[in-house]
Amino acid sequence: MHDPEIHRVNSVVSLPSVGFSASNPTLYWLTLALLNYSHKDGQTAFLALLPGTAAPQQLIDVMPGIVFQADGDAGWSMRYLSAGCYALTGYQPEELLNPDYPTSYNTITHAADLPRVLTKIQQAVDLDQAYEVEYRIHTRSGEEKWVWEKGSPIVDGQGQVNGIEGFITDITPLKQSEAALRQAEQALKAREDLLELVLDSIPQPLFWKDSQGRYLGCNQAFATAMGLSSPAEIVGSTDTALPYLNVEEADYRAARDRLVMTQGIADLQAIEPQTYPDGHQGWVDCSRLPMRDADGTVMGVLCTFEDVTAQVASQQALQRREQTLATLAEIQRLLLAWQWDWQEPSILAIFAALGELAGASRVYYYELQGSQGAPFFLRQRVEWSAPGVGPTAGDPLFQTLPLDPIFTDWHTQLRQQQTINQVESDFSDLQRQLLSSPPGNVKSILLLPLTLQNRLQGVMGFSNCIAPRPWAEADIDLLQVVTADLALALERRQTELSLKQAELKYRSMFENAVEGMFQSTPEGQYLTVNPMLARLYGYESPQDLMHTLVDINQQLYVQPGRRQEFTELIQAGGAVLGFESEVYRKDGAVVWIAESARSIYDDRNQLIGYEGTVEDITDRKRGEAAILRRDRLLQGVAEASQCLLTTTDMNQAIPQVLARLGDAATADRAYVYTHHPHSITGEPAMTLRYEWTTPTTAPGIDQPHWQDQSYRALGLERWLTLLQQGQSICALTRHMPSAEQEVLLRDGILSILMVPIFIDARLWGYIGFDACQQEWEWSASDESILVAVAASLGAALKRQQTEAQMCYQVYHDALTGLPNRTFFDQHLPQAIARTSQNEQMLAVIFLDLDHFKTINDTLSHAVGDLLLQQVTQRISAALRAEDIVARWGGDEFTLILPNLATASDAAKVARRIADQLTPPFLLQNHELHVTASLGIALFPQDGQDMTTLLQNADAAMYRAKQQGRNNYQFYTQSLSTEAAQRLKLETYLHHALGRDEFVLYYQPQVNVVSGVVVQMEALLRWQHPTLGLVAPNQFIPLAEENGLIVPIGEWVMRTACTQVMAWHRTGLPLVNLAVNLSARQLQHPNLVNVVTAVLNETGLPPTYLELEITETAAMADMAASIERLRDLRQLGVKISMDDFGTGYSCLSHLKQFPLDGIKIDRAFVKDLTHSSVDQAMVNAIIAMAKGLSLNLVAEGVETADQTLCLYELGCTEMQGYLFGYPQPAAKAVPYLQASHGQRWRLE
Repeated sequence: MHDPEIHRVNSVVSLPSVGFSASNPTLYWLTLALLNYSHKDGQTAFLALLPGTAAPQQLIDVMPGIVFQADGDAGWSMRYLSAGCYALTGYQPEELLNPDYPTSYNTITHAADLPRVLTKIQQAVDLDQAYEVEYRIHTRSGEEKWVWEKGSPIVDGQGQVNGIEGFITDITPLKQSEAALRQAEQALKAREDLLELVLDSIPQPLFWKDSQGRYLGCNQAFATAMGLSSPAEIVGSTDTALPYLNVEEADYRAARDRLVMTQGIADLQAIEPQTYPDGHQGWVDCSRLPMRDADGTVMGVLCTFEDVTAQVASQQALQRREQTLATLAEIQRLLLAWQWDWQEPSILAIFAALGELAGASRVYYYELQGSQGAPFFLRQRVEWSAPGVGPTAGDPLFQTLPLDPIFTDWHTQLRQQQTINQVESDFSDLQRQLLSSPPGNVKSILLLPLTLQNRLQGVMGFSNCIAPRPWAEADIDLLQVVTADLALALERRQTELSLKQAELKYRSMFENAVEGMFQSTPEGQYLTVNPMLARLYGYESPQDLMHTLVDINQQLYVQPGRRQEFTELIQAGGAVLGFESEVYRKDGAVVWIAESARSIYDDRNQLIGYEGTVEDITDRKRGEAAILRRDRLLQGVAEASQCLLTTTDMNQAIPQVLARLGDAATADRAYVYTHHPHSITGEPAMTLRYEWTTPTTAPGIDQPHWQDQSYRALGLERWLTLLQQGQSICALTRHMPSAEQEVLLRDGILSILMVPIFIDARLWGYIGFDACQQEWEWSASDESILVAVAASLGAALKRQQTEAQMCYQVYHDALTGLPNRTFFDQHLPQAIARTSQNEQMLAVIFLDLDHFKTINDTLSHAVGDLLLQQVTQRISAALRAEDIVARWGGDEFTLILPNLATASDAAKVARRIADQLTPPFLLQNHELHVTASLGIALFPQDGQDMTTLLQNADAAMYRAKQQGRNNYQFYTQSLSTEAAQRLKLETYLHHALGRDEFVLYYQPQVNVVSGVVVQMEALLRWQHPTLGLVAPNQFIPLAEENGLIVPIGEWVMRTACTQVMAWHRTGLPLVNLAVNLSARQLQHPNLVNVVTAVLNETGLPPTYLELEITETAAMADMAASIERLRDLRQLGVKISMDDFGTGYSCLSHLKQFPLDGIKIDRAFVKDLTHSSVDQAMVNAIIAMAKGLSLNLVAEGVETADQTLCLYELGCTEMQGYLFGYPQPAAKAVPYLQASHGQRWRLE
């Protein structure tokens, strides 16, 4: 039997009938009595409450729960427990009542609850009232149970409490039910909170009412919509109580609510009017659902609604728009049927429909016409007028409307795609005058721009002739759609026309395209080709191509698998661009093509073929190959140029150049021919000089027909002409003249390219390429590159020649062409080394031309240069083949004579040189006589090295000078000392004039008949402070060589003239003065001026001055000498020839000189007394002088016998030691005294 559930109602405990009333009504009532007894009845209350019961103990024992009594001790220990104790606790009553047992009722009471139970009991006892308490106990099994205990104090007769008694029953199921109820309540509260949250989160208003129409609740959205701050504010209200709802709306809602609750059927999505708290009217979409209780009885209605004011408005507008769209659809249908005639019924129906749609009185379309530079105007195409509205179509004013100036602003706005929406009051005066006057009568106007491709094409116009009403934006939007449709129709018309034109154009392009075009199947068969593709592949027509070329993969491509690559690329990317391949033409020729194609798919996206274009790129490929080849050639040119720049030996550089160029040009042979005179005939000829060939090409350089062959003999005169004109020769052999073919085919040459090589505009040769394995047409690029190489090669050869010339100039004299000093310095050591090895002798000769400086200074350097050139030729003619002559500088030459057996061999060469120089030189009308002084030094005896040999040869040459010139001298040991002394003396000489070291001595010339001194000769002496008196023959030759003789000679003349005048001023008779002129002085162009100046300065009359010249000086430049001497004669100065008979003059020359006298040289006087030859010579000279009326003086007279002999021969004037030694001026005075001269007179 289940434990009873206890219910408290108004503090009375009741037990349900289950388990009690039905099976044991007595027990039920007994339990009820125990639970509700009052302690005031005492201990016998149990029995008193059981009507008709004689045995209460038995009843108590069978009762569920425990009837108990407890002592009044501190712990209220149990003294009685009914039998129900066991069922409740699992303990027998005696187990809990026996104090000897460890377990009592208090010990099984939950420790946490026991204090509360004892306190509760104590409070009841203190108040003398019953108590109730719930607590937990632990059963024997360890189970925890909740029990309900009700008891009251036991009071004895004296009113003392001696215990408590009561009833304990198991309420564990009740507690469990209470816990479950609490959990249910909490869950319910959570659900209610969640529901409230969900309801408040729902954006749609939501509310619910009871069956009386009272609001039970709502969500926050509804409260907000109704102007309430919270849902609680509406609870209990009805719709009629809402102030903003009118009666009709409230009644309407109540009726709808009742209908739902009555029928029990939901009323969904009912569109109802709604007045909002702010007063505005709207529409809501309301759904009502019946609310039922647990029995399914309808207890109210749940409603939700959503504001659909905008939707309703949109729906209404949509309905209107649907009507409009129907109209538009009809318009579009009519536009589609329009045949582009503006007066067709269909276009008029369109404009009528537009008029009704727009509520317009008149609808029209104007087309914009005009162009840049011409005024724009509008031309009316069509017009519709409403019934009762007069048309403007027939009025000329409205047929064509000029835009300027009436509609300028409208035109601007329309071009900017702006709408014109104006009423009559907005019009300008001109616009109002035109539009508002009959027949226009326009009250308001709407103009919409019609544009095609963003350009204004025309204007759609709507006029209201009834009232000035502007059009609403919605209407404008609608009409713009129609305008756009009309624009699309016009554009479609243009597109159709364009498509037709494009189709014709495409067909024309397809048929006349410069590229091949095709469509093919995936398997490789052409479906369509254009004529160009047929021509490209060499077929007569597209039909011929498609009939013959049935398998593209097998028949077209040169490279197998190329078609597969083509299709794979298309399938991977959908298209391919510029796919390059080699293909066969119909005739078998191979061409390059570039294909561009794309895939073609059907509606099921299945590949059905390919289409594309084909371009013939053979020329481009050839061009690319040519460019690649050109690049290789340019690289070869660069390498060749580098080679030419870095390699100085052309015999090494040119073969390297040919190898690089030939390989880069893929030639079979590269070569260089030289152009030259034929070795025998001298006619133009050529020789294969350098050659490079491939391994498979036979060389031609060893073939005799390419060596020293004249162009004429080979029939190649055309080559010569072209090459000399700077033209290239480039051709296939088979295209050349037959004679040239024969020459070329002899070596298997199939084509040639030859370019001339020029050096200083002179044909040097030519460079070329040959093709021998197969014909090759050399390109213009090949030719231009080879021309550049030829230019570089010519420049390199020119540079080599220049360098050779420069090298020649470095080692050779520019004037004479002889080796120069540098060359001599390099070769002399080599010659010495060779001579040391062959144990022979070697001679070094130092040659100096005598009196060359006189000629050079007198006759100009040009004559001197010519003289040196002819002297060079004569010296060279005197040498052996192995001899070397070099120009040392100026008029000095050095010679190397190798392979000499004896010194006499060198002497023979020296004599031959002297012999070669003996004949006179005829230069520019001048007859010149030149001699040379030569010094010879021998190796090894005169020196072991170059420096020593040259020094010694130079010393020997000066000895030859000292020996009277025009001779050669061998070096001796003493010459070294003399050379050193000579160098020292020359150094002193440069300072002598400035230091006044020169003095004049005077020697008299006497007439032996009268004994009178007829003339004093001034003789130069050098008084050196350390060397003493230096003899003239030691320093005068040096002065002549270095040119000092000119200023020294001028000093002598001035000093001597001054001295003569000084003597005269002392009272001595004025005496004639003789002054010697050197060769340099005679040839000096300023000589006459100097003499004139001296005479003027000193005051000596010119007739008292006699200038003595030598034969050699006079003959150096005979013509110049004669002219200068005549100028002196004109001054009054006398001229005499000194040392007559010792020079190389002849009588024919002598008579040309303007002489006053001659002096017989001391060489003839010395042996005169005992030499018949000398006597004969002197006699001849005297006779010649008398015959020429020349004054005659004999010099070097030292004895009386000589004087007598000369006198007897006819010479009366003499000079010599016999008559007086040369004396300084002071000591020479006695010579001028009259008494002194008498002793020289012959008796």
